[in-house]
Amino acid sequence: MRVLVIGTDDLAGEHVVKLLCEKQHEAVVLAGTENQEEGLMKLGASVVVRTVGNDFSGAFAGCDAVIYLGGASPRTGESKPILIDHQLVLDSIKSAKRHGVKRFVLLSALRDDETDTSGSGTTGAKQMPEEQLRQEGLTYTIIRPGEPVDKPGKGKVEIAESFAMEEGEISKEDLASVLVEALDAENVFNKTITVTSGETPIRQALTEL
Repeated sequence: MRVLVIGTDDLAGEHVVKLLCEKQHEAVVLAGTENQEEGLMKLGASVVVRTVGNDFSGAFAGCDAVIYLGGASPRTGESKPILIDHQLVLDSIKSAKRHGVKRFVLLSALRDDETDTSGSGTTGAKQMPEEQLRQEGLTYTIIRPGEPVDKPGKGKVEIAESFAMEEGEISKEDLASVLVEALDAENVFNKTITVTSGETPIRQALTEL
């Protein structure tokens, strides 16, 4: 499967690229600089597309799937911007549709009350891109994680369609595994799921939801 990965500036994104390579997928990855390009190739990216400004629509051509990682954090604090550029998500969904991409895995945010208190213009209600994705006819999975943390993964998680408490954490390594495993896990097609660290192996948690 040829998979476009958007959002590799974080450790979770790096893990996604490496996992795609291990699973014999073709990872198409965006890079803004030459140094970034070299690093992504070393991680196993099959194709690295240099971005020009915010225009990377051509990268979707020939792809079967998209994994979109925003800088999603459920604990940014009231005075900080939520690190998800919702307009960029919306543009990516439209580009995927236009280029015939069939599968879209979106890393969203766990918390519902996203607000833009910074005046940055890059944040807003997460429901906008999520709802757009549901309406575009793509086979989607929306993943809302607990707090992503820089800890070694243990390959075990808890997955549900909703949690009573908007809390918990998940290692970025395990989060990357969930994103990659979700690509062909039919049980989570066209679903919104929440994921935190737990005691169930990742593939089992996805298939038993």
